[in-house]
Amino acid sequence: MENVKKYKLYKSGKLWVIGAVAVAGVAVSANTTQVSADTVSNTDAQAVKTTDATQNDKQVQLTASSTDTATNKATTDDATKSATVSSTAEKSTVPTTAGTSVTQDQAKDVVDKAQDTVKDDAKTASDSGVDVITGKTTDVTINDDNASSKTNEVLSDLNKQDQAVKDATAKQQANDQAYQTATTEQTDATKQGQADLDNATSDLDKQVDTSEKAGITVNVEVAQSSPEYKDLSGLEGQDLLDAMAYNINLYKQAIADGVASEKADTETLAKLTTEYQQKQADYAKANADRDEAVEKGQSDLNNATSDLDNQVEASKNAGLDVSVEVSKVSPKYKDLTGLEGQNLLDAMAYNLDLYNKAVASGVSTEKADTETLAKLTAEYQKQVADYEAQKAAVDKANADKKAAYEKALEDYMNGTNHTTSMTARTQTDASSGQYQTFMNATVDQTTGEFTLEHDMNDGVHIIGHGVLKGKVNWKIVSNGDGTETVTISSIELYSYTYTNAYQNQAVNQNINFHVYDNDGNELFLVYHNGNTTFSKTINKTAQINKTFKISPNETSPLAQVLVVDDNWIWNTHGQVSTQIKNTNVAPKAPTYEQDPVKPTAPKATVHHVQVVAPAKGQEPAVPVASVKKVTVADMPNADKPQPQKVEVHYYNIKKTPKVEKTETPKAVETASILPHTNANESHGGVLLSAMAGLASLGLAFGISKKGKKQN
Repeated sequence: MENVKKYKLYKSGKLWVIGAVAVAGVAVSANTTQVSADTVSNTDAQAVKTTDATQNDKQVQLTASSTDTATNKATTDDATKSATVSSTAEKSTVPTTAGTSVTQDQAKDVVDKAQDTVKDDAKTASDSGVDVITGKTTDVTINDDNASSKTNEVLSDLNKQDQAVKDATAKQQANDQAYQTATTEQTDATKQGQADLDNATSDLDKQVDTSEKAGITVNVEVAQSSPEYKDLSGLEGQDLLDAMAYNINLYKQAIADGVASEKADTETLAKLTTEYQQKQADYAKANADRDEAVEKGQSDLNNATSDLDNQVEASKNAGLDVSVEVSKVSPKYKDLTGLEGQNLLDAMAYNLDLYNKAVASGVSTEKADTETLAKLTAEYQKQVADYEAQKAAVDKANADKKAAYEKALEDYMNGTNHTTSMTARTQTDASSGQYQTFMNATVDQTTGEFTLEHDMNDGVHIIGHGVLKGKVNWKIVSNGDGTETVTISSIELYSYTYTNAYQNQAVNQNINFHVYDNDGNELFLVYHNGNTTFSKTINKTAQINKTFKISPNETSPLAQVLVVDDNWIWNTHGQVSTQIKNTNVAPKAPTYEQDPVKPTAPKATVHHVQVVAPAKGQEPAVPVASVKKVTVADMPNADKPQPQKVEVHYYNIKKTPKVEKTETPKAVETASILPHTNANESHGGVLLSAMAGLASLGLAFGISKKGKKQN
């Protein structure tokens, strides 16, 4: 018998486990087929039970003295407490006696039920990983005389086998649970430790990235932490848990040291980065102030220079002789070499004050030059305006004279000015006296249309008038020198109209009127007696095609265009001729007025002011930092426990027919059919006496199987 430790409520995985107090335990030898056990009461020990309904009610659970896993993860600084494990098994429920008055049927039933219990426990052991070896079944023959003793022997052996099976099962479950607990705690510690280290490394990586983005050069080293872990090879049960707890403590301490190291590097690097960024900010502000001042100063100077340049351009356009000189101003700035922080800002402020004053002075100078030049230009422009006004008046008068002359000259050179006249001459036999007659012609100067009129005389009166209408076609072209080329191309005859005034009193009333062209071709003929009015349409054209060149104020020769015969008592013959006069007149050259005196352009000199800008501050030196990433060597893994071994064998109870007893029975002898158990067999008498006593009770308490009452 051996004492066992007390256990408390703890959490393993998702299970809450209760370890109860055990008064006595059974020592089990692993990896053996021999069984050794002491018989104890079922009330001497209580099985360890779990609150998880899925657990086998006979499975032994491991206990751990550590707190909740979540708490362990949150407090990696605390040393890991060792879990504890017990392999104490439940006591066998197989009875060791069957009573003193057991019948053969009762004996067989008791043994069969006991063997069922052993078989069930053997199956539980096998399911738990125990290597259960089933031996050869032993035949046991009982009769009415030895049924009680033989049954007790068989039950005692089955009880020992069942206890051995339970012990092996408990040991197997204890080892498995120790392995599971150790592995779980190792996994949890590794997971939590690696998470803590990963978080610290992540923070360090983020800070390294931030620092590198800030421009800092960061050297990253990797340091391996290798704690001196205990070797777990071959360890089982509590030894495995204790060694694993030791290793976890080393691992957690290494993790904590690594986390602390990386956090310290993170904080140091963050501080260095902040300092460097502040230097950069000061550097950036100093240069930003400088750039802003220079930009404004350059803008002010550029605006003043632009205004001055515009005025220079305007003055030059106004005719002034303006020269531009460049004045460069270099204030005595402070040297910024090696300056950082507030020293840089102060020195830069001093330099910018000098720069701004120099710029203001330069702007003032250029504005003064601009105003002076503008005033000088305005005075000169007034003189020029007065001159130009006088000059404009003279130019306009001269231009008008020139334009009039050029227009007159152009009209003269290219003119087609002319006058046209048309003449009708007659050669008649009655140019005087009683039968005197006449003929005349007129022409339209614009269209060339003409009218030829003649009268009819019967010796008493002018009895009527004849009118021949037509058109002379001509073309006049300027020769560009005042002369004209005149072409009389043709003549058109429209109509002839005779208007009667008096009755013809002549004896001869055979009047006929003829019109011929210059070649003698008759164009028109009409016969009448002179007593009626009539009108005839002719619509004929005769070609003339005569060309003349005539100088200014010259008249072309008289050109005949028609021949007219008015035949009656006295024949009247006539010719119609036309001529054109060139009326172009050459103009006289004008006399021009004298120009006014032009004012003399003044000379002026202006200045472009350039101010040398202060130098920029020097960028702060880039710091170089070194940080260390820590890795922690993995803990060794626990070996999976070897399976426990146990041997069982069963009995075949054979009953014998009941016979009448004829002799007094002899004393009961100890049977030799049971297997040797290494128990102290000298106590057999006591055991048999106890069994007899139980039998005398008539099996009052019954035989239990798996905690159930058996009838």
